Amino acid sequence: MVVDALAAILDKAKLAGHIHGVVPHLVGGGGISLLQYADDTIIMVEGSAADIVILKFLLLCFQQMSGLTINFDKSEVMVLGYTPDEAQGIADRLHCRLGTFPTTYLGIPISDSRLTVADPRPTVTRMQHRVEPWKGRWLSKAARVILINSSLASLLWFLMSFYSLHETLHQEIAKYQSRFFWAGEGDK
Repeated sequence: MVVDALAAILDKAKLAGHIHGVVPHLVGGGGISLLQYADDTIIMVEGSAADIVILKFLLLCFQQMSGLTINFDKSEVMVLGYTPDEAQGIADRLHCRLGTFPTTYLGIPISDSRLTVADPRPTVTRMQHRVEPWKGRWLSKAARVILINSSLASLLWFLMSFYSLHETLHQEIAKYQSRFFWAGEGDK
């Protein structure tokens, strides 16, 4: 509930013209300035000196009003369209580290260029660890089907709602799921 206050603060600042969101020509209301899920937050503003100073001021005000602490040392700034020196200057003004692409947000790879086959591989590896054949050995076939359909497939659907996966990843995922399903069948 408290972090909703941050969204309200940024929206009011955007409507007043103090900060400028990104892609205002695509999204009404001055563009996107905030994406938030639980305690993971992405704030997106133009990189002008005024926007950065006002953003820092608003974040410090939010800290004082809410009693929460923003750990700027653990936060990262991702800068697009600026020279490396300008990007470092933006990070320094916010007292944050300068991050690099590709990165992940909520387990989804985010890149400033086209994703390679290797970029979604950590998600596939995470799924592989959940479907080790020995874990399914003591489950019935029906329980294995339920586990594959409910939890393991949903992880991939989540990823595929953002990106279409390369065919080699589809084959690799099917291999892991079938190894899990057929685990423990006699001497196979």
